[in-house]
Amino acid sequence: MCSTSRTVDLVEAPMDFGRQTIASVAQLLAALRSDAAEVLLYKHLGIHRNDLIPPGAAVMLDALRYAQSDDVKSLVGELVRENDAVRADASEEYIFNGRWRELERWLLHDGWGIENKQLVRLVPGVEESTGIRDRLLEELEATGLDGDGAIRNCIEDAAKSFSVEPPNYNDSTTKVRIALETFARRAASTLAQTGSILYPQDSWGKALSLLKTANVLESDEEEILARVYTFISPGAHVPAGVTDEEWARLARTFALSSCYFLLKKYKAT
Repeated sequence: MCSTSRTVDLVEAPMDFGRQTIASVAQLLAALRSDAAEVLLYKHLGIHRNDLIPPGAAVMLDALRYAQSDDVKSLVGELVRENDAVRADASEEYIFNGRWRELERWLLHDGWGIENKQLVRLVPGVEESTGIRDRLLEELEATGLDGDGAIRNCIEDAAKSFSVEPPNYNDSTTKVRIALETFARRAASTLAQTGSILYPQDSWGKALSLLKTANVLESDEEEILARVYTFISPGAHVPAGVTDEEWARLARTFALSSCYFLLKKYKAT
């Protein structure tokens, strides 16, 4: 447990960073000497650890999860800005270096870069910074449409492909597109069975059509989702001047935002 001089509601605050980045920050802090990590937590989050609780990544994670987003961003900013000085406080430099490389990859995954030892926002923004992916995964379980974990696995594998070294941007985009298609097809199939609706062909286009017939989607919503799917499909035209990384980030944002929208519409029926 952590104690603080200010009142903190034990509710996870919206973050500028996804959960993997937050976890990576916790692991990095745990790689420091306990006194150095505690000073950073107190400096930016106003939290002082109870001396009876041993330091560790889990303790750091709890502190970060319930902190304000601006405070966490301030802490990450110092880790980036004063990287050399912070590294000097590490118990084992090789462990710190590994954790630092991991943090850099997840920051990039969330749409943040490091330039001249400053944390900078990259564009277009990635879906993790909005929290859509994490909310999607949480609400997905309640639908009963992902009992085998196939959709979750696609979404999580997409994140790993984006942040792995070297990144596999094509695989990352493909996996989120598959997640969107799989959700739509399973939603359509379920509605067809429960509503005795004719659903002769299990495909992306037929799924959207049935979802419109079942009043899950309006005509314009069906058209938008169809366009998103085409936009991020293999062989789609990548705009001139856009890097592979920027394209993958944009495609992932479109795909997961569309999947979350479709999930909300499905749950509302």
